[in-house]
Amino acid sequence: MAALENVTREKAKEPRRARARFGRAALPYGYVVPAFLFLVLLVFYPLLLSLYSSVHTDNLLLPGEHAFVGLANYAAVLQDPAFLEAAGNTVVYFLFASVGALVLGVPMAFWFHAVHRGRGFFLALLMLPWAIPGTVTGLLWSFIYNPVSGLLNALLRTFHLIPHYMVWLNGSPSSRLFVGVSLIWQVLPLTVIIFLAGLESIPASLYEAAAVDGCTGWQAVRRITLPLLRPALAIGLVEAGVLGIGVFDQIYVLAGYAPATKSAVIQTYLYAFQNLNFGQGISAAMFVTVATLLVSVFYLRAVYREVSY
Repeated sequence: MAALENVTREKAKEPRRARARFGRAALPYGYVVPAFLFLVLLVFYPLLLSLYSSVHTDNLLLPGEHAFVGLANYAAVLQDPAFLEAAGNTVVYFLFASVGALVLGVPMAFWFHAVHRGRGFFLALLMLPWAIPGTVTGLLWSFIYNPVSGLLNALLRTFHLIPHYMVWLNGSPSSRLFVGVSLIWQVLPLTVIIFLAGLESIPASLYEAAAVDGCTGWQAVRRITLPLLRPALAIGLVEAGVLGIGVFDQIYVLAGYAPATKSAVIQTYLYAFQNLNFGQGISAAMFVTVATLLVSVFYLRAVYREVSY
């Protein structure tokens, strides 16, 4: 009789144990649910809605029409000379941001890594361009490039490097150079911080062991620092490349809608809010999104490597 009661009691406990096991198994998924809902509401749903709009006629000038047109909007964007020119300008800005971040960011990170006295103060100064909004950056550089009272003309005239005041942002393709300089100025601080964090994470014991083995300074940089810095380099280049492709504020303030300097994002804005053709605007935005994704994947595959100390 007692054995039967024990068996009955154990069977009664089984549902509670099953619920407890299910709760323990479901707990990790419960932690993920808020982030998943966040992604669905703010990423996946807008993306699907954008894809839907890009294959339909969505033109406020033709409010009665909302027909399925397939890839016609994408074809119209690719055949538009204005978008192709803007895409070429965007490639230039992407190269400016990426090369500038690499060529200037790495030496600056090495300098900050070597300097200790006053480094906090200089790092605070370095971060100012990144903390300033893009419109303010464009406004500051418009003062520098001003043909009458700009700092650049004043300095060059002082050293007799130019015969007269120059109009730097004159709507010619060379204007992209000056827009690119302002872009580098804003992109550089964060990339330097990323590279510096990578340098700070490399243990000093590796350099000490290399010195004992007779390794010179340049050999240590080439065989220890640069290989172990690759994760930081990849992240910094992705950040610079994404900002270079998506630049809008500085160009809008410095040069407006000038064909020789406008970026693909500005052309997307013109499709949607000047022509009121949201179908083409979203299609152009999709091209920019795909380009950003491809650049990010390329940098992560080509530069990023898992490292261990």
